[in-house]
Amino acid sequence: MLFNLEVDTGALVTGYVVPDSFSGAPRVILRRNGEDVLVRPANEIRAALVAAGRHETGACGFSIDERQVPSLAEMSDLEIYDADTELLIYRRPSPQFLGKSVLRLETHLFPLWRFDEALKPRFQYFSRGVEKLGRETTTQLFLLNQVKSVYLAGRILYKNFRHYIDSHFETIFMMHNPFEEMAERLLVFRQIKKVGADVLGMRDGMIMQSSIEFALSLPIHDEKALRKALHNMPGPAANALANPVVRQLTTTTPDEMPPGGAVSSALDLLASFAIVGLRRESDTFGGAVAELMGVAPDSLPPIGKFVGVATLARALKRSGAVHALLEKDLELYQHVSTAFKKLA
Repeated sequence: MLFNLEVDTGALVTGYVVPDSFSGAPRVILRRNGEDVLVRPANEIRAALVAAGRHETGACGFSIDERQVPSLAEMSDLEIYDADTELLIYRRPSPQFLGKSVLRLETHLFPLWRFDEALKPRFQYFSRGVEKLGRETTTQLFLLNQVKSVYLAGRILYKNFRHYIDSHFETIFMMHNPFEEMAERLLVFRQIKKVGADVLGMRDGMIMQSSIEFALSLPIHDEKALRKALHNMPGPAANALANPVVRQLTTTTPDEMPPGGAVSSALDLLASFAIVGLRRESDTFGGAVAELMGVAPDSLPPIGKFVGVATLARALKRSGAVHALLEKDLELYQHVSTAFKKLA
């Protein structure tokens, strides 16, 4: 999906929403203080969309003025959403919004959404879980040229969007101990019906299906049986679980393995980020983010722990069965940990 705001004069707001469907008929919702004020079709012609082959008719534009909403000019809390996806299209600027664009590069399978939500009031545009939106829509989020206050969070493949990110965004990043990250992933897979498939999204759900099936079969309370199961991990499950962080930083497709020199490339990338943190030092991470955002540290929620992660992580480490799968992530984590010790 493509979208953007074209004009906001107060009494007139215009923009466009291009649905994923080639012949779709988009609609927009205007909201104020969380209440729907207007729902209307986006049916104005944008000929450039037809010329680009992006939409059959180009009927994707919208204009909202005071004939439709008499108090439009006074609506300082105006928000516009795509009706079909509930994706935020536009929020009016406010003095409380930070004049910066930030990406929190998610690395955890169980996302830190409470942390993101605490920062939402500080930004004009906000979206979390952006990896589930698809590449075109995610790219659009990095190209909102009318918005100077943006907060995005998601488990995206960084390399695919680096050109856009490096131009305008400050990136913040937190890394788990690789054994704990794998433990958390296995436990999330085992509880996918409880935590909700929305945590993964459709694409990742398909890619990780073999890992989900493997996790469901694990005898996690019998360490001897667990060790045996890990040594006999099916290839597809192993491939999906291998080096998730280095892969996320250095590859362009979900099934691609990190190339030679990937750890060095990942370290160079981390050196360009505004904040790099460790999950075990979450208070330090939260303090750094608070300083960057200009908010009180106690306004950010603590980084929670997924129950059972530490115990399973210790069993994974003792088993010796997953070290090869995490070799590059372990190396990267060691470098980052060493840097933290030197700073301390």
